[in-house]
Amino acid sequence: ELLELGITSLPKMYFALETTKDVHEYRAVVNTLTRGGLYKISHELVHKWAVYWGPQPTPDMLRGFNPYQKANHFPHTLQLARKDLLWRNVNRLRKQHPNEFDIMPLTFLLPEEFQLWELAREQQPKALWIWKPVYDACGRGIKLYDSKLDPQVAKKLSGKAGVVQKYIDDPMLIEDYKFDLRVYVVVTSFDPLKVYFNPEGLVRIATEKYKPAADNLNHVTMHLTNYSINKHASGYVSNKDEKHRCIDEGPVSAGTGRENRNAEEDVEGEVDDVEEEDVQGAAAGEDGDDDEEEQFHEDPKNVDDTGSAMSSKWSFAELREYFQKTGRDYE
Repeated sequence: ELLELGITSLPKMYFALETTKDVHEYRAVVNTLTRGGLYKISHELVHKWAVYWGPQPTPDMLRGFNPYQKANHFPHTLQLARKDLLWRNVNRLRKQHPNEFDIMPLTFLLPEEFQLWELAREQQPKALWIWKPVYDACGRGIKLYDSKLDPQVAKKLSGKAGVVQKYIDDPMLIEDYKFDLRVYVVVTSFDPLKVYFNPEGLVRIATEKYKPAADNLNHVTMHLTNYSINKHASGYVSNKDEKHRCIDEGPVSAGTGRENRNAEEDVEGEVDDVEEEDVQGAAAGEDGDDDEEEQFHEDPKNVDDTGSAMSSKWSFAELREYFQKTGRDYE
């Protein structure tokens, strides 16, 4: 049909990347766009590119968009990305629809709700609590506490911005290890809401067997599943299963020297590595006066019930097989 119209080749489509101290150029993004047939140009050529990857566009920038132009951010998405703002929004909806939005544990925003948290600790003396910075990633700054806080720790937390939640101390486990799911979605519209869900994703598994107790709350590789933390543990096992590799690895950008790296580690790892490097000094300064130092008490290797080394990352397909094997309902 195109030939009948005299069109012998498709028009070139372009993408632009604008990097800042918070927005980096990731191989996963560049490779995906170039494999899709797009060509990279400067973000300053505003009316030439179709896809923009960068910080949140300003209202003036959005008003100047042509219908064919798309950006990787919607305005005000921090309302979902920041832990404190996410809780405020969920809590507001939970008050309106208590059954549908009962999706988060008991939560307090510090420092303004410190006294309410103090009361909750008195009423639940055996409870454990997890504290997180309001705007950070890769597991940085996360701490676990029991209800009987040391007075010095309590004084510090009473003046520090953070989100504290009742710790779920009986989570679902994989062979006695904690795990979480990294689900990939693309939101193309908020009104009307349009969300594209990727049926494949990542299962991230901790590297120390889960045995919650007051004397191991600082064992980060037991309680946290972040790749950026567990990748340093001797118990971390890369996933080498070609059968379940869900991301087309293909050639990566020239000169990286990492062509044989696992695909999902490439996608997630490069993000974590950059973020880790950017805030390493700041994070160390922020948490350097904590009374308890984070510790790596990982098991020698993640092992399954057969004694074989178990990967620290799975695909959803692997999780589905595991659930079927152990009689659990994946769906």
